[in-house]
Amino acid sequence: MLFRSGYLANYEGGNVDMRVPYIGYAAESIAYKAAGVDAYNALQAHIDKRMSHGIQVGASYTYSHALDEQSGLGLFYNGNNPLNLRSGYGSADFDRTHVIDFTYVYRIPDFANAHSLQGKVIDGWSLVGLTVLQSGQPYSIIDFSGAVGSIYYSTADGITNPIVPLAPGCTAKSALTHASGAWTPFGGAPALKAECFTLPLLPAGGLGGAIPASDPYETGFTTGQRNIFRQAYQKRADASLVKEAKFGERYSLKYTLDVYNLTNTTSFDVPGNEVTQNAGYNPFPLYPNSSPNAPTQVLSTGCGGKNQVNGFYSCPSGLGIVTHTIGAPRQIQMTLHLDF
Repeated sequence: MLFRSGYLANYEGGNVDMRVPYIGYAAESIAYKAAGVDAYNALQAHIDKRMSHGIQVGASYTYSHALDEQSGLGLFYNGNNPLNLRSGYGSADFDRTHVIDFTYVYRIPDFANAHSLQGKVIDGWSLVGLTVLQSGQPYSIIDFSGAVGSIYYSTADGITNPIVPLAPGCTAKSALTHASGAWTPFGGAPALKAECFTLPLLPAGGLGGAIPASDPYETGFTTGQRNIFRQAYQKRADASLVKEAKFGERYSLKYTLDVYNLTNTTSFDVPGNEVTQNAGYNPFPLYPNSSPNAPTQVLSTGCGGKNQVNGFYSCPSGLGIVTHTIGAPRQIQMTLHLDF
């Protein structure tokens, strides 16, 4: 005789938690597995003149290259194609090829008797400073609108950084305008040429017939073009004027005048590198010329020029325009510290 047990419903309204491989683990639990490769190589040099005659100077230089397939440290993969990790192998997001820093201390000579009132005021001054020069961060041009990787994610790619590839005939060097990308509202030029970018279109009827013959819009992923651009190099100088005075054995007074970003130099952030070539995130495009509202072509042509013709996929607007800076303008602060 066979007996059929009753349906066991759990808190979530079904019995899925009773059918997991390991009872006690929720069905929505996620198992992570590390994958990918990274590499870091560096040459470091340092010279130092120790304190003598009131002067101390140091200089350091690092020539390095950090490479990986993605640089995300959290939940999401921020490479290019998650089905081919190696396609994203390139400079890491945090790579700084050249870093030079200078440090110095100059102790101004004493001119008066250390125990006199005059000596308490004019003696004990020092100038301390740090200057850093470094390469900018690398970056890619990315598009989350479904214009890249549509065959896998449609318009819902919320997990990768889908890279917009270079157009035929363009290189990472020729795609640059040699402008900073800043001050565009006041006559400045974008840092990148819109006409040097395209989309990784897949042929209609491709992938062994998986793509319908009437669908010319599907895109895949590109290979080997992650972080091929680099922002402008950055420089910064900080300096402090320090005065120390002792009053007997129990008391000492320290005054500091700190100037951060001494030269008030602007360091520009990465130029605009996130574009939207599928306006409105449209997942159901119409076949070219199939209706009055249908586009006449798949890709736009004449991008960056006066004779632009729009297709279903638009030109990468906002490309190469700097909208943010890194760090703060010159800041000055004074402190007074009494020890007893």
